[in-house]
Amino acid sequence: MRHTDTQIKCDFLSYIKRLASLHSIEICGLICNNSLFFVKNSSLNQQDTFYVDPLKYIEVSRRKKIDFCFHSHPQSTCKPSLSDIEFSDNSLIPFLVFSPSEAKFALYDPDEQETIYFLI
Repeated sequence: MRHTDTQIKCDFLSYIKRLASLHSIEICGLICNNSLFFVKNSSLNQQDTFYVDPLKYIEVSRRKKIDFCFHSHPQSTCKPSLSDIEFSDNSLIPFLVFSPSEAKFALYDPDEQETIYFLI
C-alpha cells in the first residue's frame, strides 16, 4: 500500500484494539501523523454503523492532514463494508477497521482499492 508515508503507530493500534474490545458500539476516529483523535460516534445505530460529526472532521482536517479514518466492527468481521469502501473512496482516506471478535485489523486503501488484513 502506497497511500501515505505515514505509518500507523503500534501504540495507536494497541489503543484502538483495547478501546474497541471494551465497547459494544462502533468506536471511531481519525489518525493524523503523530496524533490519534477518538470522536463520538453520532450514528443512530451505533452497533452497526459509525458517523463522524462533520464539524469535528473539519476541525481536525483544518489543523492536520488526515491520514486514516478508523472504526470498529463490534458485531462482525473486520472486512470493510460496502459503505466503508464507498466512504473511503469518496474521501480518498484509507479506512482502518478493527474487529474485537477476530482480534484482527483490516486496512482499505482507496488509491489501490485493496484491503490488507493483519494482527498485532
